[in-house]
Amino acid sequence: MASNTKSCFAVIIIFSVLCQSCYRNDIGFGTLPDNNYTNVAFTDTIAPVLSTIVLDSFTTGGASSFLLGKYRDPYLGIISASPYFQMTVPAAVSVTIPIPAVYDSICFIIHPNKYYYGDTTRTQTIFVNELAEAINYTFNTNLYNTSHFLLNPAPIGSKTLKIRPNTDDSIMIKMDDAKGQELFDKLQQQSSDIMFDDNFQSYFKGVSLSVGNNDTAAVYGLNGAATDMIMRVFYHATTPYLQNLWVDFPLKEGTYSFNQIISDRTGTSLFSASPTGIKEFFSQQTNNESFTQYGAGVLLKMTFPSLKAIVTTDKIVELQKAELIVRPIAPAYDFNKFKLPDNLSLAQTDGTNNIGTTIGTDVPPVTDEIYGVGTYYKFDVTSYINTLLTTANSGDMGIFLLENNSTLNVTRAVIGDNKQALYRTQLLLTAIIINK
Repeated sequence: MASNTKSCFAVIIIFSVLCQSCYRNDIGFGTLPDNNYTNVAFTDTIAPVLSTIVLDSFTTGGASSFLLGKYRDPYLGIISASPYFQMTVPAAVSVTIPIPAVYDSICFIIHPNKYYYGDTTRTQTIFVNELAEAINYTFNTNLYNTSHFLLNPAPIGSKTLKIRPNTDDSIMIKMDDAKGQELFDKLQQQSSDIMFDDNFQSYFKGVSLSVGNNDTAAVYGLNGAATDMIMRVFYHATTPYLQNLWVDFPLKEGTYSFNQIISDRTGTSLFSASPTGIKEFFSQQTNNESFTQYGAGVLLKMTFPSLKAIVTTDKIVELQKAELIVRPIAPAYDFNKFKLPDNLSLAQTDGTNNIGTTIGTDVPPVTDEIYGVGTYYKFDVTSYINTLLTTANSGDMGIFLLENNSTLNVTRAVIGDNKQALYRTQLLLTAIIINK
């Protein structure tokens, strides 16, 4: 690197001419001119502006997995998750239960998918509630995190337990015998209520799972396939010999299922007295921190306004590389209760705050397990920064920092802005200057 790249004057020259690169001939990087003709310069002084976008609602319908539970986050408040879904008739075309058979019990069976966020060492009480009204789309063909449907007042099942997400394959929740006997009688009578799905949806409108009001321990992931959510009626027959039998009412897969995900941000830096509308909190308002929790409608946004202040020059500059370094605040995460996202990705956005095209691929963290200050995510944003520099009226263009949400989760990260001494987000630029 030429010696004059170390001077402040050279750095100013570099970024005063970057925007002209689109008007010059491309530089051939295979054979660079000699060092008297070119300079390679590096800077980390372009400070990204960070903000947190908080959505008032977002779609959660047609879920293939569910979240259940509640946890208290020291940065983001109380996050609670309750799945809503329909059940359907037994898989067999017709279920024949002989009259001498006797009802035994009923339970609801769920299957954890090993995901969790929060403190798994504490107990929670899971409640099974029957819906008092049918699930219908909230708007157009969508169901949202804020969608709500009436429940029958009394739960039809409950269980207090400590969930072991990496061990428990299934959880059986004892249900009310009155409901079990009712279903058993209809099965024995081959009632149309349980023989045809349309009739069943009118008779049994669906289920919601929830935890106790004060159970702020953890949120768990649940599998959402038909075989993973089951209402099972146990009975026995004595002729011609003793048989212990059961009939399953499985989850009805489809669009009429969703996750209700509610956040109470009282006492946090993201609290707003207005419950509706999209909110934006710049990092200066939130202790020089910004937040991403995609599964709860919290998006971290970055813009690069200092790139737009570049002035013209007669020198030729080619941006060689642009890297974005994102550093999580070490006290905000650990490796058990408040884990970092396994991967983060970038997506384009603008003043509308809509999520646009993905930039690059998912990136895992480089972790400093001893001190935490060396943990970071690194993204190659060369193409995107070039686009900003060469696109007119790009002042409102930015990027979202998101977790891959193919499987629903509420994992979050707390990211430092450029005012953080140890955890600052940086844009690192390397450029080649061609002297005339």
